[in-house]
Amino acid sequence: MSDKQMTTITTWNKRLKKVYTEVKEIEPLLTAAIKKYESMYSHGAKKIMQSNLKEIMAGVPKEEAIELLGPKLLDMFEWDDILPVVKYSKFNALIWSKRIQRELDQQDEVIRYYRNRLWRIHSLLEKLEETYRKNYEKKKVRKVFELMHQVTYLIFLRPQRVSDIAYLIEMCFFTMTKNDFLSLLSIDHSKERAKEAKSHIDSIPEKVDFNTFCHFVHDWVLEDENNDLFFTILSHTNVEAAVQRYDKYKLDQAK
Repeated sequence: MSDKQMTTITTWNKRLKKVYTEVKEIEPLLTAAIKKYESMYSHGAKKIMQSNLKEIMAGVPKEEAIELLGPKLLDMFEWDDILPVVKYSKFNALIWSKRIQRELDQQDEVIRYYRNRLWRIHSLLEKLEETYRKNYEKKKVRKVFELMHQVTYLIFLRPQRVSDIAYLIEMCFFTMTKNDFLSLLSIDHSKERAKEAKSHIDSIPEKVDFNTFCHFVHDWVLEDENNDLFFTILSHTNVEAAVQRYDKYKLDQAK
């Protein structure tokens, strides 16, 4: 092996050592970020479900509400300072879902930051592997391969969701008026989409059920792209069935 080759290998060995240290640093941080996301998601799902229950329990006397909820739901949610629920908006579950999704998006940025670092490391490891192979450094090739396997595993590590927010929204969805629906959205009023948005808004029926909600939020993308929280929520699940049901409804109406 020439002096030049030795210098090159030494340089790459230093890079490999640095990469190995960086992966060891990122792994616990990424894992912690994912666990925090899962905890936030679980807490958020409970808040949405509790909001739905509050709406159902609005106006129900405390003793009757306790009996209706049962011991499991009383233990699961925080009711001490809530019952009796005097008045509660039926749209609070939707408002909570937006707030929770915003927080989840912020946490997802943290996860993506570490994931992007891992992708850069993966690219470097590919170059390292190629260099070691060319120089018949079998032990180093094996070490790089093992590290690449670990990095790949971390890249594709995803948070586990206890339930889907879109599903929770569907469960607690109340048919609303067109104005109520629009008040929940952050409409894209940009000049580029002004005409299109007006056309979509004009076509919204006076009563909005869940299928219609999905159609205008997910299919026609009424929200501002910088604040499209409902779109993000619905993108986590298969809304195609709901959109198809809406299309069928419109076809039936046209007959």
